[in-house]
Amino acid sequence: MNTNPPGREGRGRPAKFLRQLIIFPRLSLKAAVYLVCLGLLIPTLGGAAYLLSAVHFQELAGLQADARTRALLAASFVDDQMDTIVRALKALPAEDVTQNTESGIRAELDRKGIVLFTRSEKLDLLSPVGGLDSDRIMLDGASRSAAAAALSNRTPQITAYENAPDKGIDVWLAAASSNAKPVLIQARIPSTFLTSALKKFASGGPWSISILGADGQILARTRAKPDAAASPNEPNRTSIVQAVAETSQFGWKVAAQIPKNAVDLHDKRNWITFVTLSSLLAVASFAGATWLTRNILEDPNASNLTPARRRWGETADQSAGMPLQFDSQDKAPHQRAPDGAREKRLRQALRAGNVGVWEWNLKTGTICWDADIADIFNDLEPASEYPARTLIRRVEGCDRRRLLKAIGAAIAGSKPLALEVRIRRRNGDARWIAIRGAPTETAETEVKTLSGVAYDVTDQKLSLTRTDALLREVSHRSKNLLALILAMARLTARDAVDVKSHLKDFTLRVAGLAASQDLIVASDWQNVDLATLASAEIGAVARTDADRVAIKGPPVMLTPEAAQTLGMVLTELALNAVEHGALSTATGKVRLTWSFPDPATILISWRETSGPPFVADGPKGYGMSVVERFSTQGLKLSARAVGNADEFTWTLTGPLVNIGHAPKSSGQV
Repeated sequence: MNTNPPGREGRGRPAKFLRQLIIFPRLSLKAAVYLVCLGLLIPTLGGAAYLLSAVHFQELAGLQADARTRALLAASFVDDQMDTIVRALKALPAEDVTQNTESGIRAELDRKGIVLFTRSEKLDLLSPVGGLDSDRIMLDGASRSAAAAALSNRTPQITAYENAPDKGIDVWLAAASSNAKPVLIQARIPSTFLTSALKKFASGGPWSISILGADGQILARTRAKPDAAASPNEPNRTSIVQAVAETSQFGWKVAAQIPKNAVDLHDKRNWITFVTLSSLLAVASFAGATWLTRNILEDPNASNLTPARRRWGETADQSAGMPLQFDSQDKAPHQRAPDGAREKRLRQALRAGNVGVWEWNLKTGTICWDADIADIFNDLEPASEYPARTLIRRVEGCDRRRLLKAIGAAIAGSKPLALEVRIRRRNGDARWIAIRGAPTETAETEVKTLSGVAYDVTDQKLSLTRTDALLREVSHRSKNLLALILAMARLTARDAVDVKSHLKDFTLRVAGLAASQDLIVASDWQNVDLATLASAEIGAVARTDADRVAIKGPPVMLTPEAAQTLGMVLTELALNAVEHGALSTATGKVRLTWSFPDPATILISWRETSGPPFVADGPKGYGMSVVERFSTQGLKLSARAVGNADEFTWTLTGPLVNIGHAPKSSGQV
């Protein structure tokens, strides 16, 4: 019932609504609007600040992963360099060690800054003779122990030295001379040689790469800028991000470090931008609130509304809370919609959205609803009076308590009725409905009726459930994919001769993996066509040479798992053809075919012609290891590789059901 004096509806309703929305009803309208602005700004700015912090921590995690990768690659490279030096020392002839050392080997190693000494069984210097100061000849206790161990165990030993003009490491290796007495070879490797080997891993930022001995002593270090990072054994003058990898021999460690302020500077700029935008947003919000209260809510002319505007406001109030298809008999005349056409348009709009209208008479305990709500329950008819208790029993037991609690809060006036519950139809089907409502008639302090709307949200709930399941599946697949990429990076680094070749091979392999993932996602994780997969994988790796690869075969639909595995196999075959096979020559060609020897078996053939001769007993690299392992273990098929001077053929055969199926229309080839 409207208690406002005549002519004040336009001003009374919004002012009363706003004051009821705020906890303190005696506040001025301007203060109330300002509080609403604060209530909107604080959660928004808090969420933005949280996102900025999350981005900062994500950048730190990426920096840590980069440090780990650099340390692993540098450790592998140091292993290779030291292994090459030890093999060169072991390759010295057993006779006339000192003479050979003086002639050829010394000159080759001097070019790298490595100095060779030969010592007797008693550690006396045999060569070179003269021209050396005592600091370079004298041995400390650790060096003597390592030399004795090398002579007795005939295994290489490593020590660090610092008493020479340049510090570094000594490699001790025992050899036999012409008089059958053991001779000790001492290879003095300066830290400058190790530092030059590490420089390539310190690019792309203020990175510092260090080689640490078994006791934590720094043997060599390279850094992009002076004092860019602190060593693990020095006082931590600046916060750093660090990762350490162990070498496979000699017990060394390689540490990759970068100052944490490399990320902090970027984070500081983000926070400055955030504070600036937040200040502008706050100023704009409060300016808008001031304009709103000055020009609308506190307009002294709001009471002079024309009759047409007053009728529209009253009709809008009725559409927000009162039912449109039925009216209580005791409504005042001014509460009924005077414009039948406008009420009809509102009713049609609700009907178009499948939104039903209801009214609950709290005094009689009965509910009225329209045809749209009857359609939701499927077994009800539009009713003017229906026991509310009977209808509430149709709500699922786990949601009924929430519904009753929300109804009590709406009657008490603490908040509007707004929730989603499950109902059970007579045929057993469960549906989700959204209920919205508010008190519409009051007698002094007593609420007489609740009115509102209800609509079916089952499809939205099912869509959210499917989305949640899809997100969990995407998270699971992403973790597996990241683990696979990390394994590819490690294995590619193992066979790489330098960083450039490692990056090239790793980039092509990731491109091939991305091609298969695009097809799997495009198929909604269902079936992937084999021909489409082959074209995508070969095109990603062979690129301009892809037109020299002929692809032919009947339709075959692969499972997502088989598509990813077979895609990696095709990537390795194409990469091998580009670097070592038929596509490495100007006239070489490749033919990829598949057929069905019988309806349950598939035969896949990769044939290269006019390429380099195939070496059957040559060493297997990472690529062929992936082909064999993924073919047999991943696809559960039999793989075979044969070749000669003219061609190379790789075949894969086995049950078709292991990788997918053939459409019924494909037939047998």
